[in-house]
Amino acid sequence: MFSQKPEIPLYLFGLVVALCFSAALTFVVREVARRAGLVDPCDERKVHVNPVPRIGGVAIVLAVALAMTATMVVFGTHAIAANGRGLATVIGGALAMHVVGLVDDVRPMRARWKFVGITNAFNLIDGLDGLAAGAALFALTTMFVVASSNGLIGAATVTIILAGATVGFLCFNFPPASIFLGDSGSLFLGFMLAGIGLLGSQKSPTVIAVAIPIVSLGLPVLDTALAVARRFLRGQPIFAADRAHIHHRLLSLGHSPRNVALLLYGACALLGLGGMLLVNDSAYVAVVLLVIGLGVGLAVQRLRYYEFEELGRLLRRGVHQRKTIGRNVRIREASVRVSDLTDLDRVFDTLEETFAQDRFESAEVRLRRSFVGGDQSADVHRRLDDDVPVWAWRRSDVTLAACWEIRLPFLAASGERIGSLVLWQDGRADDTSLGDMHAIAHDLRAVVQQKLIALWEPWDLEPEAAIAVAGDRAMPGERSVSIPRAVDRTPLAIEKDRPNAGPGGNPSTGATGDGGAGRSGRTSSGSFRPRSAPFT
Repeated sequence: MFSQKPEIPLYLFGLVVALCFSAALTFVVREVARRAGLVDPCDERKVHVNPVPRIGGVAIVLAVALAMTATMVVFGTHAIAANGRGLATVIGGALAMHVVGLVDDVRPMRARWKFVGITNAFNLIDGLDGLAAGAALFALTTMFVVASSNGLIGAATVTIILAGATVGFLCFNFPPASIFLGDSGSLFLGFMLAGIGLLGSQKSPTVIAVAIPIVSLGLPVLDTALAVARRFLRGQPIFAADRAHIHHRLLSLGHSPRNVALLLYGACALLGLGGMLLVNDSAYVAVVLLVIGLGVGLAVQRLRYYEFEELGRLLRRGVHQRKTIGRNVRIREASVRVSDLTDLDRVFDTLEETFAQDRFESAEVRLRRSFVGGDQSADVHRRLDDDVPVWAWRRSDVTLAACWEIRLPFLAASGERIGSLVLWQDGRADDTSLGDMHAIAHDLRAVVQQKLIALWEPWDLEPEAAIAVAGDRAMPGERSVSIPRAVDRTPLAIEKDRPNAGPGGNPSTGATGDGGAGRSGRTSSGSFRPRSAPFT
């Protein structure tokens, strides 16, 4: 078998040597970091409860360097000479990122200086014991298969050495971790994975060359994309830290850190398998990407990110915009009809017809006692619930306990509240929203308010009759409200600007010769009669 695949001893040697170097160096680096105080402190965003050394990346970099040196000594420099220029560029860039990360581990710098695509993606998921290193290991396995299948022995050798170093480090990093990668390790691994992924798939078609690294690195790429999208949707700086990464969400759902790590390892393994399926047959690209996309969509849905749930709600509302347009048109047309009416019974009938066509379950017009005929001084400490219902409409068999209650105030010219239009809407419906209330709150409320001020006459009925309004529309079980007669009514602020008398009027009452024409007041039979005197 070795004669058919002469590079297999090379791969095995690099894997074993890198693993041994990494395990030994990780132990040493951990102890040095503890004594030097280079530990990751605990805060509200962190999962660990005790300070943990955070420069584990140093051990991985040293292990990779020593293993590559030993491999070239044993097998010759030609073992890594293939793709030598590309590998040198990748390794040089990774070492530069390692230095940047090491500086950050010693003296933290701003996040924006470390944002380098996939490189930073591993830095973002390095918030749970063993997660970043484990995700890197599965991605490296996929990239090793891709590189070796394409005959890129140099890239495959570096990949297997990096995988061995990662395994050795995981012996100390798996939950509960005694050392963290730190930025020095996560940035180094991220850059190496991005570079080797591009080198390993360079002989494949363009689509495959791009798809394989992205699929293989699916977890860190997805977590970074979600983080950027979440922070953008909520108006938060994309570099601001939070506790809403994928592993944080799984922890909040009740999983232990070890179970979260294993669960995400499984996701990385599936993504790695998807990447391997793309190596030899590009005919399955669309199918693989479709399956992965559906899986990612279901996973994100189960994570219950509120930002995306709100985005989905807005998108669903966009589909229902035709209903909203139709609703607002009906409201505006009803407002025009009401503005031409001179009879309150007709006004209330129009309201009933309008709300019956809409999504409301019930509606009422409630007025202050001082406006309908009570003592104004009694309004000083009264509650809104004490307003008198003068018109009510309700669908049959409706349960108001599950409905939202919306109150729109009626105001006099002086700004004094004279009552309310009260609406009930079922809050359990998927498309329930107050965002399309503008036509009701602005147009309809204003015109009804105008008609109430212009046409309402103080009641002179007995208390039992006062609650029966608009043709005995009182609701079953409605309590009676004692309403003083109109002669005891105290003037409202809105009446102070009205003239006390007109031509031919009575100076004592302010009645005009034709002041009652076109105005109506309720009689005991429920009809409206011209009022005998204007407000005084």
